[in-house]
Amino acid sequence: MTEMSTNNQNQTKSPHLISIMGFDDALLMDIAGSSQVFASTNKIVGWKAYEISIVSSHGGQIFTDSGLTIQADMRFKDFSYANTFVVPGGPGVDLKLDDADLSHFLNHVSMRVDRFVSICSGSLLTASAGLLNGKRATTHWERTEIAHAQFPAVDWHIDEIFTHDGMFHCSAGVTTGIDLALSLVEDDYGRQAALNVAREMVVFMHRQGGQTQYSAPLKAQMTSSKRLSELYSRVEQDPSEDWTVREMAKIVGTTARTLNREFKRDFGQNPSRYVEERRIALARTYLERTGKSIKEISALSGFKTEQNMRRCFVKVLGILPTEYKERFGQL
Repeated sequence: MTEMSTNNQNQTKSPHLISIMGFDDALLMDIAGSSQVFASTNKIVGWKAYEISIVSSHGGQIFTDSGLTIQADMRFKDFSYANTFVVPGGPGVDLKLDDADLSHFLNHVSMRVDRFVSICSGSLLTASAGLLNGKRATTHWERTEIAHAQFPAVDWHIDEIFTHDGMFHCSAGVTTGIDLALSLVEDDYGRQAALNVAREMVVFMHRQGGQTQYSAPLKAQMTSSKRLSELYSRVEQDPSEDWTVREMAKIVGTTARTLNREFKRDFGQNPSRYVEERRIALARTYLERTGKSIKEISALSGFKTEQNMRRCFVKVLGILPTEYKERFGQL
């Protein structure tokens, strides 16, 4: 089947409905970032895969934290169903933590959606409705104290970029809503579609590391020359590519010897070790979130053989991939 006929066939499908909750002083980035991921997916796949709407308590205008306003498409009482419901965070969260009507609405929503997504401090609103009790979740690192104090029944993993637990999905601070949205696109339409969206938006496909510290790719953007920063970004976008030192040196227009020196300056390690660690990070994502076999994951992550991936895991993490999956896998 040709790409054109596939797209024509897809156009007859009903779009995946995304409803985003709006409220005054919601963080604009939480709403706009995830929305852009879904909107960009429509462009990438060539048909209306996602349909996005905003729902608020009374409809009308929503005054975001940035001063910009957003128009709601419907009121709470008009909400009936969505495939995915998104709760953003922001300064306005604090005034709504004891809002009984909102908690009632969120419980109502949870019975009428397939996925319940909380971004940034929006996780606190979801937690206040009792929906995250016993669930694995995260939120903005600045909210650590209130998260543990007010919602001790939640299994908080504050340092994680995003979490998945059944139908409930949470992201950490601000831009991590984009990371989470990309992971949902990957679940819906595959890794290549999500990777193309990431490239379209010029963001990382799989940003690794805890939110309370700079990840290696972000360090690279801060400490390296522009040409090296672009290389780091390309490696981070798809560590499964065949990244030889010679190929990387060719990309930045330098020698392998000079590239080794510059990598050690930025990361204290050579280019091969840097790529190896990015591949391990990608493999960890697959081990945690999918039921794929070790053989499949080793190929998807760029390792030439299963044995090579096992050796790297033991060297870097001190644990076999199978043991890692048993400890941290969610399936």
